[in-house]
Amino acid sequence: MKTTRKNSSAAFWFLLPMVSCLIIFQLYPIALNLIYSFLNWNGISSTANFIGLDNYISLFQDAQFWNALKNSLLYALLATALQMGISFGLAYLVEYGPIRRKGFFRVIFILPIVAASAAVGMIFKTLFSYDGMVNTVLNLIGIPSVSWLSSPLWAFVLILIVSVWKEMGTLFIYWMAGFKTVSTDVIEAAKMDGLSNGGMLWRIFLPLMKPVILLVGFITFVNSLKAFDLIQTLTGGGPYFATEMLSTFIYQTAFNSSMAPPRMSYAASAAIVVVLVPVAIYGLIKIIKSALERSRS
Repeated sequence: MKTTRKNSSAAFWFLLPMVSCLIIFQLYPIALNLIYSFLNWNGISSTANFIGLDNYISLFQDAQFWNALKNSLLYALLATALQMGISFGLAYLVEYGPIRRKGFFRVIFILPIVAASAAVGMIFKTLFSYDGMVNTVLNLIGIPSVSWLSSPLWAFVLILIVSVWKEMGTLFIYWMAGFKTVSTDVIEAAKMDGLSNGGMLWRIFLPLMKPVILLVGFITFVNSLKAFDLIQTLTGGGPYFATEMLSTFIYQTAFNSSMAPPRMSYAASAAIVVVLVPVAIYGLIKIIKSALERSRS
């Protein structure tokens, strides 16, 4: 009994710093945003009026907000699919393919983790400018220059390309850890049965790693949905709001609006929506999954 109490006390003190950080840096800002969203406050004045749901009503009537929401969902879906697919293929190729010097390639693919997203955005903005290195190389091989930053379509493609490169390292580590969840006995048995690397991928790794893939997919989707620093420094939400996401919309509304005074409370209501979107998507997936299981039974 004494040992149990000691273990419980030790666990409490070990968990206290983490729980305190979670409350202070995660739950408290969310609660504060929720309070702000019901006020009419510009973030500067010392007074604020309670206006109830007016911010949310105005938000859902705002065409710029709906554009940002559409861009965020489209970007999150495409970025998740591309980041997961490319990083998984490279990780599998390095781990089980005929590549030599596997350690060297692991380091190369993980290396983008150390780069700050804001710095990556500024560097790639220079590289992909109209007179930048990328267009110079394209011109040398006979391809005309591409308006990467001034074309709505190419700007969106550009942020997808850069996001794949930047997030590849993190997902590469996830897949390396996921491969360890597959028993070596299963892998050896598959090799003895004559399965090729491609056959092992489709028949062994993908089915057995399904829980890991779903978890990584959800994490990647949420991270893509709240992406900010890379997009802000690379395109700034432009051109013509083509790459404006919910995160850049909130920033422009709260701190850097050139068209109107700062609207902190209005931005807070948009931030609450950002929190609710993944929750709503997760709930929708659970409902669809339950409906499919009922239909099968």
